[in-house]
Amino acid sequence: MHIRSGTEDDAEHIAELHTRSWLTAYAGIMPASYLNGSLLDERREMWSTRLATVASEPDHARCLLVAVDDDDALLGFAYLAVGTDGRILLDNLHVQPERKQSGIGRQLVYQTFGWASEQHPDKTVYLEVLRDNVAAITFYRRLGGHPTKEFMERFPAGFELPVVEYAWGPDAVRTLADNRSATDRLVS
Repeated sequence: MHIRSGTEDDAEHIAELHTRSWLTAYAGIMPASYLNGSLLDERREMWSTRLATVASEPDHARCLLVAVDDDDALLGFAYLAVGTDGRILLDNLHVQPERKQSGIGRQLVYQTFGWASEQHPDKTVYLEVLRDNVAAITFYRRLGGHPTKEFMERFPAGFELPVVEYAWGPDAVRTLADNRSATDRLVS
């Protein structure tokens, strides 16, 4: 496995993985009618738009990293963006469902936190996770994330779900970034 910057050419594979991840992680949490509806089309549109922006405006406000195997097949991805409050939002972290607990997610966190600590030193990284997504919460807690707030999120499809925000302060971000080996560090 190696981790590289994502490109527009990755959009379709990322949309497919994002959809598969939601179908497995959110079964029984999100309404089945939503998950089995136009989710893939929504993800395709989202990633096509995001990747066109990332490619046309390399301004260090966004970062997409993809984990791939030796044949460049997508194993996982992570997407970060600078929020309006100056913190860094880890908006997406997904791994092929059959490859979970293999270290891919952890390596993506190390790399994305490396990007955050290098491009935006002394900034907090945070994410939002559905409160009932126990596996993800366990993973984030093992990585030192701390819950900072809870709220109800209204989804465009018309349902609401409880969400927990987890955050890592600048020192924790640097510590996790330091877990990258010298050969794994990405060139900015």
